[in-house]
Amino acid sequence: MNPEAIANAAATVVASLGTVLGIASRRKRLRSEIRENLTLSEELEKNALLRDQTPAVVWLNTKIALDVAKLSGQQLGTPKNPIKWRIVAFTFLVAATFGYWAYWLNRDNFVWYSVFPGTVSVLMLFSIYGQFLNREILPEGEDEGQIPEGAVPVGDQGASEEVSRSLLLGTAEAGDRYEVDGQVGTAFRFVEHIKSANFDEALELSDDNWILCRIQAWLWNNRATLGDDVNHLSRLAGEMMESRKDHALWNDFAASEIAGFLESWDHIDSEKLGGASRRRRVGRNYDVVVLAPVGSGGGYYVDSPTPVPRALTFLMRRHEERWVLASHMAAAPPSPGFPPSWWVVGDPSVEDLPG
Repeated sequence: MNPEAIANAAATVVASLGTVLGIASRRKRLRSEIRENLTLSEELEKNALLRDQTPAVVWLNTKIALDVAKLSGQQLGTPKNPIKWRIVAFTFLVAATFGYWAYWLNRDNFVWYSVFPGTVSVLMLFSIYGQFLNREILPEGEDEGQIPEGAVPVGDQGASEEVSRSLLLGTAEAGDRYEVDGQVGTAFRFVEHIKSANFDEALELSDDNWILCRIQAWLWNNRATLGDDVNHLSRLAGEMMESRKDHALWNDFAASEIAGFLESWDHIDSEKLGGASRRRRVGRNYDVVVLAPVGSGGGYYVDSPTPVPRALTFLMRRHEERWVLASHMAAAPPSPGFPPSWWVVGDPSVEDLPG
């Protein structure tokens, strides 16, 4: 016996045994790796350069999240339809049968008609391959058309990209914008109150300047009944602002406003709106908030200027310690007057003015 050959054989056996034992203890090693990475993540958090100037912390935390998901058996990424193993087994049996038939026909010499069973066998193998592809569960039909062209649904990303995006959004500039009294949170609540026909509650989230302009616009549009004297209309607007519900015209005004909003926002489902994550500041204490339908797919992201159909754009103003609605039509607050200026092209009240 060659001692060197025996040593090589023994090394091979030991290596194979080590591999088997390694697979058996994979979960234990994964737990240990998670603990080590958690410790390393805490160290990275203390390094200002890596924490603030690079995504190193996010990368490591993404790996930790994925490892924990593997350890707990959680599925990440786009959900997929299960593989139909019975069909796969039957197809493989057909492919093997026709493949063996083609082989048997050619056992001595090639015969041209063996091409037919051989072709069937190859097609069955392609069928098996196809049953492992395109198993992603597509969004429901109700979501069609809600994601703009050029946008990428969140569910289309792989597991690591999905987790990384969530972590980045969690540490991005959103801050308290999504809180109840934040810019986005207030805009959401305003839409919900309007869709629920709670006009007075919606006004509590609105800037007094916007409320005054809504009153002035309603009075101007009803000047055929109330009279077209600007001084008289101005006096009525002041009284309505001060008295609100106690004014004789308030109920008619509120009913008209709710009807107008519901007609314009009939296509909006407030439970399927998403707020744009990037902050859009247009002035001191003024932010623009964009709410858009996201369907049931969890939202989408864009990496270039993209028109967003059926989006709602609001101008929000910081008022003391909270945010209020400053405009629902433009990125500038309206200017009071008869009629008020909403800074939108095509305003019929402005179009009808002389000069």
